[in-house]
Amino acid sequence: MKVTQVFEQNFEALNKGVRYIINSGSSRSSKTHSIIQLFYVYAYSHPNIKLSVFRDTKKICKDTVFEDMKKIYPTMPGYDNVVLNVTESIFKFPTGSTIHIEGTDDPVKVHGYHCDILWFNEGYQIQKDTFDQLDMRCSISVLIDLNPRENHWSDDLTKASNAQLIHSTWRMNPFVPVEQKRKILSYQPVSESTVVKEKLLTESEAFQYNIAENPLCFSPKQLNELIRCLENHNKNTADLFNYMVYSEGTKAERPNRIFRWQEIPDHVYHALDAKEYTASDWGSVDPWAIVDGKYHDGCLYFHERNYASENIVREKLTATERQQMAGDEEGIVTWMFNKLGIPKNRDVICDTNRPIKIAALRRSGWNNAKPALKVANSILDGIDLLNSLKAVYFTTSSTNLAYEQENYSREVDRSGTVLETPQDIDNHTIDGCRYIGMYLKSLGIIKQV
Repeated sequence: MKVTQVFEQNFEALNKGVRYIINSGSSRSSKTHSIIQLFYVYAYSHPNIKLSVFRDTKKICKDTVFEDMKKIYPTMPGYDNVVLNVTESIFKFPTGSTIHIEGTDDPVKVHGYHCDILWFNEGYQIQKDTFDQLDMRCSISVLIDLNPRENHWSDDLTKASNAQLIHSTWRMNPFVPVEQKRKILSYQPVSESTVVKEKLLTESEAFQYNIAENPLCFSPKQLNELIRCLENHNKNTADLFNYMVYSEGTKAERPNRIFRWQEIPDHVYHALDAKEYTASDWGSVDPWAIVDGKYHDGCLYFHERNYASENIVREKLTATERQQMAGDEEGIVTWMFNKLGIPKNRDVICDTNRPIKIAALRRSGWNNAKPALKVANSILDGIDLLNSLKAVYFTTSSTNLAYEQENYSREVDRSGTVLETPQDIDNHTIDGCRYIGMYLKSLGIIKQV
């Protein structure tokens, strides 16, 4: 069995009893492949252990990890004694141990799931509360793998005394196909070449360097790297963000990022003596974002209240609560607002795409529930407004808001030009923040120059 350094490091950590094993690194560093091998070896050498791998949906987990397992496991020693239940997506080992393929899209299963070893594949797609539910019922170890594309709740997990961070790059994987190496290296800009990073040349000098004469007598390795980086620019493939994330396995800021908000402790927000507003961005399947906001001294402060979709919220209701809502499709709205304790005299600014939900709030006593201002260019106007403030803050517990404000970005065309239009993705809490900002502007509370 051919293994990489990543396998060896994970194997050692698991045998040492490390509770949280976080694999963070570049593309093709063998994170997924190595953990697939690790699961097999552990299941074959330990009796009656339940190993489970989760992704955001079971379908995606089956289409990715399960398909890889079906290709890799037949090449492993002793596979003739392993029984594969394709229908249930379970590998059964002669030791009595099993490997299960799962998804976090089944909230009932998530809230009652037990296993011994847990693996979150592509962990940046997993919500913190989902992690907590599964973590508390896992008896041995939890593994997470992810590309370091943004801040993530696992960053705090790495600080724990019972956690180990395994950082890897594609250079640690001797089995990376040549074409994939070329793809990864095609992102490398001149600024990341050795001669520039070691300050042998400035970036501008590197672009003008006489390759043929090589007056500074760079080594063949240095010269070939510089030539490749120059070609990347000529081919328009050079991309600092992609290179730092997918080649070096480090975090980088998106060049088309829109917001740079600041985090504050929850108690600072709650202690702020200012009128509070609430925004609701509806979502039956997508996240249903509910955000509270305050405005004080030229700054906006936000606190996330809900991010679960209506479907997930319904799944968590008790039998009695479901019975009480029978026949009332909009009862979930007033139930949620009551659960969150949102005062009925509060101004509630709502997404306009479900007017029946706004009407339900008003019938139940939230008389100040109203549609958000949506006119031509209102999204761009809202972005400009938020960026014109002295500062925008969000609370520590607002994990989804933290993620969205960091990753909310403008569109980029094929030539790499950053456009004014924002990407329509992961913007649920952001929309709620815009609603509050634009509402306060319409009242004259926020005066934009």
